[in-house]
Amino acid sequence: MRKITKSITFIPFAPILFSLSFVLILFAHNIGELTLPRILVPLLITFLFSLIVYFFTIIILRNINKSIIYSSIFLIIFFSYRDVVFFTGSLHILPWTIDIGSNHVMFLVLVILLLYIYLLIKRAKRSFILLSRYLTIIAVISTLIPLSGIMRYEIIRKLQKRPDNPLVLSKIDSISLDKNILPDIYYIVPDSYTSTGNLKKYFNYDNSQFVSFLEDMGFYVATQSSSNYPKTFLSLSSSLNMEYLDYLSVNINSNDQTLTDRLIENNNVVRLLKSLGYHYYQMGSWWGSTHFSRLADENYIIEKKVLGGIGEFNYMLINSSMLSPFISRFIPKAIVGESDDDKRARILYQFEELPNVATLPGPKFVFTHIIAPHGPYVFGKNCEYVSYELIREKSEEENYANQVSCINHKLEEAIRSIIKNGAKPPVILLQADEGPNLLNGKLIPPDNWKEANKDLMREKFPILSAYYLPGVSKSILYPSITPVNSFRAIFNLYFSANLSLLPDRNYVFLDTNHLYEFEDVTEDLED
Repeated sequence: MRKITKSITFIPFAPILFSLSFVLILFAHNIGELTLPRILVPLLITFLFSLIVYFFTIIILRNINKSIIYSSIFLIIFFSYRDVVFFTGSLHILPWTIDIGSNHVMFLVLVILLLYIYLLIKRAKRSFILLSRYLTIIAVISTLIPLSGIMRYEIIRKLQKRPDNPLVLSKIDSISLDKNILPDIYYIVPDSYTSTGNLKKYFNYDNSQFVSFLEDMGFYVATQSSSNYPKTFLSLSSSLNMEYLDYLSVNINSNDQTLTDRLIENNNVVRLLKSLGYHYYQMGSWWGSTHFSRLADENYIIEKKVLGGIGEFNYMLINSSMLSPFISRFIPKAIVGESDDDKRARILYQFEELPNVATLPGPKFVFTHIIAPHGPYVFGKNCEYVSYELIREKSEEENYANQVSCINHKLEEAIRSIIKNGAKPPVILLQADEGPNLLNGKLIPPDNWKEANKDLMREKFPILSAYYLPGVSKSILYPSITPVNSFRAIFNLYFSANLSLLPDRNYVFLDTNHLYEFEDVTEDLED
């Protein structure tokens, strides 16, 4: 029994648990936007890193208890670097501004502190047995607190009904459809692209030239279209399933945005088109729900071009640590996966690949979620690179308008290429998912829609919406058609699906703790 107790004492629980607790705390703070598997690799890597640190201190200190104490202190400082910089900056303890990722002075101070602590511990005559035990108890508590919160959240999440869209589509007679004449279908979603009227009214931007381009190309522009919901995860869940989301109200007290991941990936539009023999190509965004689809025949993601993408959560973890000052210097931002440079590169990659996908044999469905003009603002009005300093010099409205200008250029090029490169005239649905995302922050707290007034909702809901429907009558379309009816109309026109069009309605959720408690605000948008 004594041997077992002694061997357990020598296991470096404290440094391991302190390291894992930082991963768990970060995950807990972002749990509504992440799924549990995202944490497994970071936990494993952090576990291995803490062991390496511990065994290295064993070599230089040659004392188990001293090694446990020093490796624990080292790992706590290592992973809390970002918080230390914020804390010292907010208290004006040291003469520098808060600039995470470039603050080499703070890094130097912490390195000197770690060296000083190392010398104190090495020269100390004490055994530190009691202190190492106390540290282990503290480490266990620091791990259990976020872990219990995550477990509680996941239990509640499991008890929630995982949604499947209730819309049952009548089977389309695929035998009677000639595969050789089925049109390629493109669903291009420029995130947060508002209407032409709102661009003029709120952003002092004249978008008539782009609208004229669309109309000259043969598009029907729905000038009074509006989003059905004020956030992407709800809007795409609705448009891709051709149904309103009332059935999600069983999760009325949920703050879990990932609840709709299944709806976006396993959606009615893709399933119906694949049943008709369509290939599905997804142009991956940096947002998790539209980054990768298991239903896609091919996912076009920048990681295939730039190897080693590590993802958003991993980047946040690295950027919180003492590696932060070296990220931009030694790790290419496009590989990291969460910098503004990466987001810019990803958008350009999507536009580069669209003409190439158009040359693939059909029939095919191509879904492209382009997170722009949604921030961050990474383009000038002519798509030139803009630095963070230049962005800060302009108002958010001006930055948004400049990004609209750039996206217009890219969309014009892409649309011309798609129509030119395709074997036959394609169907193109160019439609935003929501209005300007910058408006969400005008609510206090952000996305507290129960406090939104009519003016804010009239600024938020109108969107760009344009249909390229070759070879059919466009009489089914009308100026105020909303995304929930877009694919109903397309399927009726090209596949005789006989889907009735739904009333065009607009809904908000109350706040971020009640994401699925919907309120109809359609009348508030009417003049």
